[in-house]
Amino acid sequence: MAKSKASARKPERRPRGEIDRNYFFGDVLIKTGVATAVAIGAVALLTPFTLMDAINDGMYDYLAVMGTFGGIGLTAFLIGRHLRREATHWDFD
Repeated sequence: MAKSKASARKPERRPRGEIDRNYFFGDVLIKTGVATAVAIGAVALLTPFTLMDAINDGMYDYLAVMGTFGGIGLTAFLIGRHLRREATHWDFD
């Protein structure tokens, strides 16, 4: 008797609604992350002091706000990239 070989699993296609939802929210989160980075860059360019001046003067509230918004923007961008990849790739890519 011949041994049966295990056949390779075929990738399962996700429902169209899930793909559309991941693509839409991924796109929104990517744009949110980029917009946050642009806003932080604009604020940093328009402030009359440098980062070292803020640290030396003890402006920790300014640094905390900039860091928090930077973290939110980076997180939104990375989650958006993940969702877009989930929407546009097969399971075995």
